Amino acid sequence: MIVPALVLVVGGYAAFLSVLAWRTARAAPRARPRAEADLPTVAVVVAARDEEGCIGRCLDALLAQDYPADRIEVVVADDGSTDGTAAAVRARMRRALTLAGDDGSTDDSPTDDDLPALRLVRVPEAAGALRGKANALHAAIATTTAEIVLVTDADCSAPPLWARTKAAPFADPAVGLVCGLARIDPRPDRPFDRVQALDWTLLIGAMSALAEAGFPATGMGNNMAFRRAAYDAVGGYPALPFSVTEDFTLVRAVAERTPWRVRFPIDAASTVWTLPAEGFRGAYRQRQRWARGGFAGGGPVVAAYAAFWLVHVLPLVGLALAPAVALPLLAAKAAAEGALLAAVLRRVGGRLRWADVLGLQAFLFAYLVSLPAVLAVRPRIGWKGRSH
Repeated sequence: MIVPALVLVVGGYAAFLSVLAWRTARAAPRARPRAEADLPTVAVVVAARDEEGCIGRCLDALLAQDYPADRIEVVVADDGSTDGTAAAVRARMRRALTLAGDDGSTDDSPTDDDLPALRLVRVPEAAGALRGKANALHAAIATTTAEIVLVTDADCSAPPLWARTKAAPFADPAVGLVCGLARIDPRPDRPFDRVQALDWTLLIGAMSALAEAGFPATGMGNNMAFRRAAYDAVGGYPALPFSVTEDFTLVRAVAERTPWRVRFPIDAASTVWTLPAEGFRGAYRQRQRWARGGFAGGGPVVAAYAAFWLVHVLPLVGLALAPAVALPLLAAKAAAEGALLAAVLRRVGGRLRWADVLGLQAFLFAYLVSLPAVLAVRPRIGWKGRSH
């Protein structure tokens, strides 16, 4: 019984990833940048809670975007920070700063017509389902009338052409939401950072290939863009159910409840760099949060998680009962994952270190096998000092 199950589940998974790798390698080049006169107005929104240590890096990159200054603004939503986050934002302001929630006062700083407008918004108290990061993002979105909203995180850094590249697919009126790749910037002295980076890239690579084939599943909230009209069409975050993975909720809503298409192209110009989680525990808790949010998505997502769980549980059983079958299938699994990783990294100018693929296998087995039990015992998720 174990042999047919191994071949069906693990062999099927390896074949599926091989197809995704082939599609990724053959994907069309990125959309041609739009002419200067055709560029839409964009607002970059950043939800920040106690991000003093990294938000400066994020804002420096956003203020250096190659985009007409009169058509881009950056809005930071300060979600009850208790550190110097707000001060770090104010230190980088070059134009009038309006603090939402204040008595209408403004802090007039020296202006620079070559820089985007930068504003700081205070996040209101949570109300009903509108809480957590979704509440912060909506507070920022509500203050702008831009045609296109770009979303990134305070611990991310975007390349200079990021805004232009994210805006390009919206030249197609059928496109309502565009996801993008976020790459972890590994520290030289932390080998586990490279393992985290591969895990992220594998997940995002698979989601990209599926979305580009017409089957959008999810996106990463640290690199996303959407039409304001698409956001309003689903009622925005106030009308969506609360989730610790608000990006997943929004992608699903646009894909399922509007006529607009969800795109997920991968290229270097639209890729952001993010900081790694701190060690194995931090990375595990991050994936725990993703799984908790994903399970709320209903049957198809739960089925996908169950399949991934079987892909990693059955080989462990197979190693004990049928090692001659399990070992080749494990090799095929790792090779298929490596093929998809290599295809994604080639598109963004990266290179795969096959030795790190072995470390990735250990990490995948460690967290995918144990997550269901951990979530059953500890269903609540802590994030940024809050429990959900």
